[in-house]
Amino acid sequence: MKNIWQIAALSVLATGLAGCTPALNWREVRFEDGIVTALMPCKPDAGQRDVTLKSGDRNVVASLQMRGCEASDFQFTLGQMTLPADMTPVEAMAAWRLASIAPLNISPTEASAQAWALRGADAAPVAARTKAMTPSHRVQWVWFARDGKVYQAGVYGNAQASKLDAVADEYFAGIKLP
Repeated sequence: MKNIWQIAALSVLATGLAGCTPALNWREVRFEDGIVTALMPCKPDAGQRDVTLKSGDRNVVASLQMRGCEASDFQFTLGQMTLPADMTPVEAMAAWRLASIAPLNISPTEASAQAWALRGADAAPVAARTKAMTPSHRVQWVWFARDGKVYQAGVYGNAQASKLDAVADEYFAGIKLP
């Protein structure tokens, strides 16, 4: 009888310890230049490619580096874009925002935007946070500029992702500039 109680107690202890395992394993992520440091909740994949941004009546090609991963039914991204010589940070941030919203098939006015504070970011353009929701997706992004580069961090989830706001707050709070 004593062995049954010991097994039951060990079982409860193991279950309790498994319940304490964090769902999000935060780790420091940075690009090669080391300007921006972010805490991502999973080991990110990395990629780089040229993207075409629409700015007014012209198309501008820019180099984009991305880090991204998935954890707890959310996708996390961090992007760094080197500014093309003929594009200002204000233009680049606005064009990147429009390019990010376009796949959601919503109007830019349906994506709420507000100023967002990040110590160390360039004063112009003002760092911004955008939230968007469709019948199938919820997403939040932040954009900011520093030293000739524009950055975007994003958190994506399905429309029922009720914890997305809290997860995005935590993720965005982990972004640091020297």
